Amino acid sequence: MDADPKRTVAEHLQSAEMLYDLGQVPDARAETDAALRLDPLDPDANAMAAVCALAEHDPDEALVYAGAALAQTPGHRRAMITRGYALADAGRRDEAMQAAASLLDLDRTSWLHHVHYALITRRAGAAQPALDAAWNAVNLAPDQPRTHRTLAAIAEDLGMDDLAKRSRRAAADLDPDGAEAYAPTLPPEARRVRRRWVDADAGDPQWREKIAGDGVFSGALGRSILLGLAVVFAVPALLGSEIGTGARLCFAAVAVAAWVGWFTVLRRHRNPE
Repeated sequence: MDADPKRTVAEHLQSAEMLYDLGQVPDARAETDAALRLDPLDPDANAMAAVCALAEHDPDEALVYAGAALAQTPGHRRAMITRGYALADAGRRDEAMQAAASLLDLDRTSWLHHVHYALITRRAGAAQPALDAAWNAVNLAPDQPRTHRTLAAIAEDLGMDDLAKRSRRAAADLDPDGAEAYAPTLPPEARRVRRRWVDADAGDPQWREKIAGDGVFSGALGRSILLGLAVVFAVPALLGSEIGTGARLCFAAVAVAAWVGWFTVLRRHRNPE
C-alpha cells in the first residue's frame, strides 16, 4: 500500500489498529508500512509494526521495530510490552523475564502490566510467576473481565481446570450483557496468526511446489508416501499370522524405516507457508 500524502501517520495507524482487531494482519501491516513511509522514526508506527511482525511469528523483526520505537521513546509502553513477547518467542528466556519485570517497574499498580507480565513469563516457561501475576491482576482489577480471562488462560495452560472454569465464569458474570462476549482472550500483543502448513489452492500457480516441496520427500506428497508405506508394511508385520517369521521381520523393518523417515523429514522440513 502506497502512502497517501493526504492521510497522516495517525490516520494510517488508526486503520491499522482496526484491521488488526479484525484479524486482518497483512492489511494492518500494509497500513503500518504506509505510516512508516511518512515518518520512519515514529515510535507508535514502529511499535505497531512490531506487533504485526510478532503476530506473523517473526520475533526477530519485532525486536528490530520495538527497538526503534524505544530508541525514540525509551518508556514507550507498547514497545516494551511487544519486546517482552518477542524475546519470549525467540527463546531468550532470561531477557524476556527481565523485560516483563521492567513493565512492573514502570507501574506496579497497573493491572494491565500484570496481565502482560503473566503472559510473557508464561510464554517464557515460568509457570509460577505467571500464575502469581495473573492473580495480582485480578486483585488489582476484580471488576475487569480481562483479568479473569487471563487467569483462566494461564490456569488452563497449567492444567488447573477448576480454576480456569471459575475464572471464565467470573468473567462472564462481569459481562452479563455480552458486551465483551466476542472480545479476544489475549491482548493484541499476545495474539498470533494461526499457521497454515500447506496452502495448495487450485488457483495458485505454485501449488505443485507447495505440495512436492524442494526435494522428493520435503513436501506434503512425499511425506504422505512415506507414511503410507509405513502403514502398508506395518499391517502384515503385525497381523500376518500366516506369513513366515522372516517375511514378517522384513515387513517390520521396512515399516520402521518408513516411519523413521517420515518423522525425520517432517521435523526437518515442516516450515510454514
